[in-house]
Amino acid sequence: MLSSGRKHMQTSTTIIAALVAALAVSACGESASEKKVATQAAAKVNDGEISVHQINFVLQRAPSIPAEQADAARRQVLEGLIDQELAVQQALEAKLDRTPNVMQVLEATRREVLARAYLEQAGSGVAKPTATELRTYYADHPDNFANRKIYRLEELAFASTPETLATVKEKLAKGQPVAAIADSLKASGVAVSGGPAIKSAEQISLDLLPRIARAKEGQPQIYEDAGRAAIVTVLSTKPEPLDEAKALPLIESYLTNKQKAERVSDAVKQLRGKAKIEYLGDFSGSAPAAPAEKIATTPGDAAINKGVAGLK
Repeated sequence: MLSSGRKHMQTSTTIIAALVAALAVSACGESASEKKVATQAAAKVNDGEISVHQINFVLQRAPSIPAEQADAARRQVLEGLIDQELAVQQALEAKLDRTPNVMQVLEATRREVLARAYLEQAGSGVAKPTATELRTYYADHPDNFANRKIYRLEELAFASTPETLATVKEKLAKGQPVAAIADSLKASGVAVSGGPAIKSAEQISLDLLPRIARAKEGQPQIYEDAGRAAIVTVLSTKPEPLDEAKALPLIESYLTNKQKAERVSDAVKQLRGKAKIEYLGDFSGSAPAAPAEKIATTPGDAAINKGVAGLK
């Protein structure tokens, strides 16, 4: 049995989630009065109403649903929205929307929705890549396409310091087995993780793939990145090329998303350049943290990998 305190916490969390979900739906559609005029009602819940517009909005965010399951899915979504509406009504009646915790969550969600809307607008209107650009990208990245492989790897990741890295490199140069190096790292208190793994080309970062593709089987190599390092050994490979016809739509999606990401990144840089930003308190004198540069780069880098993986 849950204690009364835990029950209260669980109920509050559920109601906050319902309020946030309701805010997200309303933020992407019309106002309540406009919905009643412009959309068809699907259900009335006390004095509230669930519209077809709300159902469709939820379905648009769900994975593709087979046509034969569409009606059942719509009904399931409606039942979920009814439960949500009941929870929201109770929350409003109890004035939970005025409590500090709920107000903070609602404001944070509102800010996220608005910021995302601006970034999507900033990244819109990019030119479609030309056929020449698509074919050039295909030709310039054979490891992802024409020479694509499935790799069986042995990975050993560890926290890296200059001293640790130098020691590991020295032991590798002397031909010490990777397992012995792992044992020595653990004995010195260094956290070690990893093991055997099977990865396709698109599951390896675009920066590392060329080195992995050209590595000799059985020969360990060391890779470094921002305080982390890994010893990676290619145990075996299996060719699985991706022909141009299948690759071009994926490349088009990737290049389009990359352009959008660059536009968003430029927009944020311009906003920062025009803004007066002053760091206060504990952050006084701080410089912008590195992750600020990564706001919009991940979607573009990941788009092609996700698309290729979907063909498996």
